[in-house]
Amino acid sequence: MSMMSLEGEISTDNPIRVIDLFVDQLDLSKLGFNKISFKSEGRPAYRAADMLKLYYYGYLNRIRSSRKLESECKRNIEVWWLMRELRPGYHTIADFRKDNADALKNAFKMFVSFLKGEDLFSKELISIDGTKLRAQNNNKNNFNEARLKKHLAYIENKTEAYLKELNDCDAAEDRQASELKNKEVNQKLDILKKRKQKYEQLSEELTEKKATQISTTDPESRSLTVKDNIAEISYNIQSATDSKHNLIVEFNTVNESDQGQLSIMTGKTMQALEVKQITALADKGYHVGKQLQLSKEQGAITLVAYPDRNPRAKQIHPDYQTDKFIYNLINDTYTCPQGVVLITNGTLYEKKRKNRTTYLIKQYTTRQCKTCPVKYLCTSAKGPRQIERSQYQEVIDENNKRVDVHGALYRKRQQMAEHPFGTIKRGWGYSYTLLRTLKKVNGEVAIIFTMYNLRRTISILGVTELLNRLKKWKPIFYSLKMGLIRSLFIKQNFAKYLRA
Repeated sequence: MSMMSLEGEISTDNPIRVIDLFVDQLDLSKLGFNKISFKSEGRPAYRAADMLKLYYYGYLNRIRSSRKLESECKRNIEVWWLMRELRPGYHTIADFRKDNADALKNAFKMFVSFLKGEDLFSKELISIDGTKLRAQNNNKNNFNEARLKKHLAYIENKTEAYLKELNDCDAAEDRQASELKNKEVNQKLDILKKRKQKYEQLSEELTEKKATQISTTDPESRSLTVKDNIAEISYNIQSATDSKHNLIVEFNTVNESDQGQLSIMTGKTMQALEVKQITALADKGYHVGKQLQLSKEQGAITLVAYPDRNPRAKQIHPDYQTDKFIYNLINDTYTCPQGVVLITNGTLYEKKRKNRTTYLIKQYTTRQCKTCPVKYLCTSAKGPRQIERSQYQEVIDENNKRVDVHGALYRKRQQMAEHPFGTIKRGWGYSYTLLRTLKKVNGEVAIIFTMYNLRRTISILGVTELLNRLKKWKPIFYSLKMGLIRSLFIKQNFAKYLRA
């Protein structure tokens, strides 16, 4: 028996009313949420809706530990109202988040669909960026080939030193002390032997999988550069932010750098917004010719910052930089500032760069460099000046020109992309993930970004107005099967682009 009214304790403009109404509007079975099965003792299962509300409330209020959420169910009056005084155990709470990763992403998409219907997206300008969330994997539990060789060499040296100690023990006169020392050294040798077997096995795995690194705690986490030369075992969270209200339209979790993500994110965002053309802003980490070409084919107008000039190019006089050479598309030649034509033999050469994608180039040169009076201004090489043209040079030049002409537009990138990351990592403290593997981390990020969008929408519309709009909302659900078919179709088309 209770002598209080929970309904009266929750104000009409409390954000938890938005969470409650939004989840009640969803058909969670169509989104793919698993039903929590009955226990052997016959206890009734918790509804997926109640567990989802609990997680949304927790992440909105910076509480994401399953044990802390269990405590909130026992002492927090807002959670009493939201959960109808249910008190699930921490293990049940943790399992729900772990087992419904794909469904949590679908719920994020449903809220994006609602925002799109309320005209809260510009559908014209987006910013694509990535941020690193630390993984549940210590730096010591991440290995590459060089590190494994270093460990094995250390073990070899220590083993030799211990074997020398054993020989010294055998030659010692004090037989009792010698036996004790012998036993101690043999124990150390056994430890080294086990470690050697472990490192050799990891080395074999690297060779078999043709991988550059391996993590032992979270196998899908990777060492990624966070800032300058600082690397952490992390996941790279890609997001596309709309320009109108800095709301997140689409996201994806990867364990690699930004280089191959531009076309993937622009394609997914255009599909979510149901548009055929969009302008995408991104920093220089996304400046890859192949990705610019794929994005253009999808209908995206890119403004991606281009990298600084090569240190060697800085030694060349400004009037003789590569961009001062005029390209003739019809004749496939370059004309230098002195009016001399550089020609190519038409052969495509493979260009490889460290940590960059491979692409094809043509080389252009002329014999007249030998007698040129200003050669010292053009090149420091002994041979003639050589111009390299990428197979994607045309789309690269188009992108770079847009960045130069529309500098004010490009500067909006940081305002848009960094706003969500600043709120989530600096404001809420979500700089690391609690789960392991790409799929599960993606599910946790779905909760975080859904709550970010909800918090932003409350700031824009207010709780009362948002509740009124949610009540009128009639969500359209796509079955999980159709979602998989649509995803497969996109992947097949993307594969065609890659082959082309």
